[in-house]
Amino acid sequence: MALANRHIGYDEVEPRDLRFNLNTDVPRYWINGDPWTTHFFNSIMAAVPDGERWVMQCVRRSLTQLKDEAVRKAGIGFIKQEHYHAREHDEMNHALIEQGVPLDVVERNFKLIRAALERLTPPSMHLSMMASFEHFTATMASVFIDRPDMLDESDPRVAAMLYWHFVEETEHKSVTFDVFQDAVGSYPQRVLGMLIASAIFLPMVESHMIYLAWKDRQLSNWRSALRCLNTQFGRNGVFTRLLGHYFPYYSKNFHPWDDDNRTKIHVWKKAFAATGDTRLAYEAFRQSVGLPARAETTAAMAAA
Repeated sequence: MALANRHIGYDEVEPRDLRFNLNTDVPRYWINGDPWTTHFFNSIMAAVPDGERWVMQCVRRSLTQLKDEAVRKAGIGFIKQEHYHAREHDEMNHALIEQGVPLDVVERNFKLIRAALERLTPPSMHLSMMASFEHFTATMASVFIDRPDMLDESDPRVAAMLYWHFVEETEHKSVTFDVFQDAVGSYPQRVLGMLIASAIFLPMVESHMIYLAWKDRQLSNWRSALRCLNTQFGRNGVFTRLLGHYFPYYSKNFHPWDDDNRTKIHVWKKAFAATGDTRLAYEAFRQSVGLPARAETTAAMAAA
């Protein structure tokens, strides 16, 4: 299916220069008011700005090597989208750092790991790892697109920002894969890149989550820890649902658009095009899957 699906989604890539003003009043426990679950997602989000800039750099360096003009143009759109994502996550991370959440330590650790990988591997492997990490972000986005209720008790501004990010991650989910295929094209290197990314991703996220919980004096909050464990590994947990997207990557004929979920993100895109409001777009998306309107969002919009 890889060749047949190669150009699916290129016309979906649309950079949106949006600002969410998350530099003030971000709740310390912004997801469902739960410490451990918030620190789980914080451990991922702390790495987003530097991770986004790294994949931007990898794609930018590869633009002159690309044979397919459609891939090159999609790569330029991808770079713009990731620039905006990094900027908004930087702002939210700084807001939490101001509250005493040591996301700067987590980000510094990620930078050290990323720099070591760059130093120890050739440029072709950088592209392979880039495609692998982007596959993780795209599949994470897919999990939340399938289950928008997972953020029902979260801060409405943060939820609106995240769904903008999830939609755009879905729009460009094949770009880094196709850049790697066009610039390198080695199946063994693609598999090795995913194995390296997998060996790093889960231990890094879990260890940083525990570190953040420790610094927040939440290690003994076992109820919160159990809720977080269920969020990650329960029947509908994030990592449980990720597995269905993870193993197909190792198929020689894999392509990210084998999972064609464009119709789902079109709901958000249509609502945003009509209103220009990410909170309304998120509400339209939720209601499209049968969820009731959130009173928190309605109240927040009335006060804005």
